[in-house]
Amino acid sequence: MAEINLKINLSYGGSDFLESTAVGRDSYLVQFLCWGIFLPIVALVGVVGNALTIVVLWRREMQSTTILYLRGLVITDTGILLSAVIVLTPFSCANYLHNGALKYFSENIYPVMYTPMNYVVMTLQSCNVWITVSVSVERYIAICHPFRAARLCTRRKTLLVIAVITVVSILYNVPRLFAAYARKCSENEATAGADCYYLEDTALGLTYAYKTVYTTVLYTILIFVVPLSSLFILNIFIIQELMRMQKRRCGTNIHDENEANLSLVLVLIVVVFIFCQSPGLVSQFDIFDLSTFMKWLAVSNLLFVVNSAVNFLIYTAFGSKFRKVLLRVFRHLYSHSRSISLRGSVVTTNGYELTAINDTQTTMTLESLDRDKATTATRNGTTKRLEHQPFAATCASVSSNGSMPTNV
Repeated sequence: MAEINLKINLSYGGSDFLESTAVGRDSYLVQFLCWGIFLPIVALVGVVGNALTIVVLWRREMQSTTILYLRGLVITDTGILLSAVIVLTPFSCANYLHNGALKYFSENIYPVMYTPMNYVVMTLQSCNVWITVSVSVERYIAICHPFRAARLCTRRKTLLVIAVITVVSILYNVPRLFAAYARKCSENEATAGADCYYLEDTALGLTYAYKTVYTTVLYTILIFVVPLSSLFILNIFIIQELMRMQKRRCGTNIHDENEANLSLVLVLIVVVFIFCQSPGLVSQFDIFDLSTFMKWLAVSNLLFVVNSAVNFLIYTAFGSKFRKVLLRVFRHLYSHSRSISLRGSVVTTNGYELTAINDTQTTMTLESLDRDKATTATRNGTTKRLEHQPFAATCASVSSNGSMPTNV
């Protein structure tokens, strides 16, 4: 989701450059299907899954250095999902449906919010990409160099890496805040006297250093080429080591099995990451005509959002510890809600409120006291406590001579 990818869909002065042709309408239809229909569904599922992931990853028993990286991933993933829905869904609907309210969004709100939202999305993407690389490096050290892991993979160093990635991402994307602005339409450009805004480049945004070096060359290298290449190489080594561990599995301990399982989860996350991010790399090169590029952009940005929504499914399907903790959380919530419902069921008797459980226990206690009194008799001046009899025995009839019958 590069800056240039979002800006070309806005177009300077509106989207009339494609509306007049059938090819242009087909391009907007593809974007409407991808961003207006599928993207909100994916984002909704992803936000729910990420919320459950946050609940699990912040549990007390989830405290490894890898978990710290995964916490950073789920935060950036959630931010990307929400930002994509806010930015892409209404704009794609406005281009295709021509609804009045949506058109107002695309011509008045979107140009104003583009610059800050673009900065937020690009910062989140930078953090997400390099946290993924960092956690792969951490897994490589833990699996392929376990004796160095205790010294290199500490909690303090992990937090320092995450902090550095965050600060660098925030500072690196600052030029995007000064590259474009929303210019109000002139009277000749406005339609039917309505207010509208165009997205226009600033002096910085028109420079070769920004348009070519910063937004194209550096973006391609830092967000796609270096991270994807590093992830590909690191995961080859991790997979090879996991295969070797599988062969000698009979001699491994529980710690090694947990490390192997966690590494497998990270490998799958990286595989999905490479698959979903690669189309974005292709879109950085000028190899398509405008209509094909718009359609490719719709698919690549949808995959970019899918990448931020599927990690919960990977954790649940392949992360044994994650799955156990998640089930434990559900059991705790179920038992807690059940206890509340039991405490809330109130029985009223003679103006006194007793819970159903306490009422039952009180009744049983009174019945047992009455039976104890009834089974106490005095013989020969002494008091003897008779053995408590079942209900059927206490209801036995008295014989004709007035004496109690014996039990058979």
